[in-house]
Amino acid sequence: MFFMHSKVNPIYFRNLSTYDRILHFISTRQGGVSLNGQSSLNLSFSQETDAEKVLENRKRLAGKAGFDLSCLTLAQQQHTCNVALVTPREKGSGAFSNTGRLVETDAMITRTPGICLMVMTADCVPVLLFDPVENVIAAIHAGWRGTVKRIVSETLSAMHKNFGCRPENILAGIGPSIGVCCYEVGTEVVTEAQEVFDHPRDFLPEYEGKPHFDLRSANRYILEKEGVLSGHIETIDLCTSCLPELFFSHRGQKANTGRMGAGIMLKE
Repeated sequence: MFFMHSKVNPIYFRNLSTYDRILHFISTRQGGVSLNGQSSLNLSFSQETDAEKVLENRKRLAGKAGFDLSCLTLAQQQHTCNVALVTPREKGSGAFSNTGRLVETDAMITRTPGICLMVMTADCVPVLLFDPVENVIAAIHAGWRGTVKRIVSETLSAMHKNFGCRPENILAGIGPSIGVCCYEVGTEVVTEAQEVFDHPRDFLPEYEGKPHFDLRSANRYILEKEGVLSGHIETIDLCTSCLPELFFSHRGQKANTGRMGAGIMLKE
């Protein structure tokens, strides 16, 4: 479900939008001030030398999405399966610079209102989770490594361990990522996926004799395998590489690109 605006153009999940106690968003590349390959709503300091432009972009997104920039909490994404429990002490980590980001973390969970968990992507899969029973949220960054390491499973496990969350209560949103149409992969990816999935061919179709990896379907499969109900999972089937006017794509732009953000917050 798209929401158009003159400055930013975030995407929202319908299933999460029915709950007024949370806010969430997935940004596009549109509506910012960055230039060149990072044009225009680049949210990553690591992808740009002009920090003021990134700050302005983050302020624009925060203003439209409805949270204060000091609430924004980010991780040092390293394609791990590490999940961080975010408390008030970590609130605002990485909001105004790369300093203070949660180290070697690719998923975050919290029950604390007023903390906006955000992961950044430019082809990888962003996954947002919300348990309306226990009032717990999560934001996950799942590239191919995180997917085969089952970072989604690790996140659900952490939600259960820390807050008693049950998978059948959880709502999930899987955001835009590189599609199976454009994600040709090599032997390493194929080998690791074959070791993880019961039916790997479901996620590794061949196009013109070359294997491709269906990241979104693989993460949806993992959610369902862990007990999240199919009707509770919403997938936005848009390919970041196919839509360069709307999304950043690391592969499509040959690494000269910015980063989008997927965030979720419990309202105070």
